[in-house]
Amino acid sequence: MKAMRHYIGVLLLTFFLISLSGCSKQSDETEMSLQDIAAAVIESQSELPPLKQITSEDEDFAFWITGYYLLPEEKVADGVICFADDMEASEIAVLLLADEKDSKEAEEALAKYIQNRANVYEGYAPEQAALAKNGIAVSNGKYIALLICQEPSAAKTAFLGCFGKKVTDNSAKKAADNKNNTEAKSTSVSASETEVQTEAAASSAYDSEAVLQAWKSGNDSSLSDINRSILEAARDVIDQEIKDDMTDYEKELAIHDWITQWCSFDYSVFGRSASDGFAEGSDTPYGVLIHRSAMCHGYSSAFQLFMDMLNIPCITVFGTPGSNGVEHSWNMVKLDDEWYCVDAAWDDPIGGGGPVHTYFNVTSEYLRKGSIHQWDESSVPEATATEYAYGNH
Repeated sequence: MKAMRHYIGVLLLTFFLISLSGCSKQSDETEMSLQDIAAAVIESQSELPPLKQITSEDEDFAFWITGYYLLPEEKVADGVICFADDMEASEIAVLLLADEKDSKEAEEALAKYIQNRANVYEGYAPEQAALAKNGIAVSNGKYIALLICQEPSAAKTAFLGCFGKKVTDNSAKKAADNKNNTEAKSTSVSASETEVQTEAAASSAYDSEAVLQAWKSGNDSSLSDINRSILEAARDVIDQEIKDDMTDYEKELAIHDWITQWCSFDYSVFGRSASDGFAEGSDTPYGVLIHRSAMCHGYSSAFQLFMDMLNIPCITVFGTPGSNGVEHSWNMVKLDDEWYCVDAAWDDPIGGGGPVHTYFNVTSEYLRKGSIHQWDESSVPEATATEYAYGNH
């Protein structure tokens, strides 16, 4: 009898431990497709911008997995990636790993990707940088989700809630509707990008020395059509904005404010699919002056051209914003034998509004500590003066 009671006790304890273990482990079984899961996560958000979609059937998928998510292609069996276009950082991805043992590695890789995305937006769009920083990666068995959205906790709950459930007709319909909408948007965006690239393709032939020489000589007969259009536009701006009695500081400020008000930042620089990329003219004054859309190199090269035309000592500095390896550029000007840093691209009032002067005539130390600019400091002078900082003069 005593032995029997002991045996029953062992059985009850074993049953209790098994039950306890079962309660603490999230089910990793689901009959929902990856698109259904992604649709459920998207549905959990009260606010999301329009999303483009990539699946394992698309040619860009492998590029995302290896180039952005830094995962070996063979370790991802399937996936769906939904991401916002232009300046938006929102992104929902659901991946199916080939082996559950790789889930920790995948989470770490996606966490690194989240940090890199935040770095890309720093300076250009602080709100989107903050959104990316709050992103999370969560796994369940062989399934893993990347959640960069306004409500990551709700997204995580929705993701985990998809397991142990069968797909419903309603969720399947939502997934299909989302796929149709995102595919339609992707098609229209591709057509738009093609148009922009065709319009500005020749601008890559920008020759700063030739434009400057034509400005000084007054003879533009040897210029290409592209360079002549840049010179004519720059000449018009100077005639309109610059007065003979202006100081170099006043001329610099007038050009800075004109550039940041006239031009809009080229959001395609944030494109992440292999087929995306900024329009060719976006990295030259052509983008600023003619197309009115440019990335950072367009802003800095246009500012450099204007300063050269106005005989204000100026150099262009190339560096990176943070440790993500994305190249960035800005300028330095010399006023009364002192150097100042100017970043017109980061002073662009994205979303509208008046001129911004956060990075106008600041010190190197301000860039070094007040933002995330990084550069080869041995190759350029140190800016220490504050006399001509905005608001001080």
